[in-house]
Order: sequence, then C-alpha cells, then structure tokens
Amino acid sequence: MTAKNVLIIHGCPRNAEKAMNPETRTYDKHWIPWTKKQLLAKNIKTETPLMPSPWQPEYKKFKIEFEKYNVDENTILIGHSCGCAFLVR
Repeated sequence: MTAKNVLIIHGCPRNAEKAMNPETRTYDKHWIPWTKKQLLAKNIKTETPLMPSPWQPEYKKFKIEFEKYNVDENTILIGHSCGCAFLVR
C-alpha cells in the first residue's frame, strides 16, 4: 500500500536564538524541505509542522500541534532528532 500522506517532525535546536535565526535554524533546511519536495512531486501529501518552542521541547505542546494533523494507517511518520523521540512516545 502506498502512503497517502507523510508527516515530518523536525528536531530541536540547542537554543531559542539559533532556532529563530533564519540563517542558523535547521528545522526548515537540509533534508527536510528536499524530502518534502520529492514526496509532493509524487503526489504524496506531506506536512512539516513547526513544533512549538523546539529549543525547549515539551511533550504536551508537541502533542497539541501534532494532533492538528490527520494521522491514520495510511500515514508515514518521519522524525529527526527529538522529533523521533516525540513520535516514539
């Protein structure tokens, strides 16, 4: 079965300053936007939510954001760094 949608949860930067600076943040750079572009080109709906305060991650806050997205048996979940830990929990 082919996935109908993908949800990519980014990792956590070391601090707020790094996370907020467009030059140094990583959650919207590197492989995540490339992967999203590749999946969208194959007509696979792909979401990359911005998790709240990722430099100081809190499970409950991440969960609230995560629950805004439709996740079912046709969803592939991809995590990076603390995004993996969140998804496993």
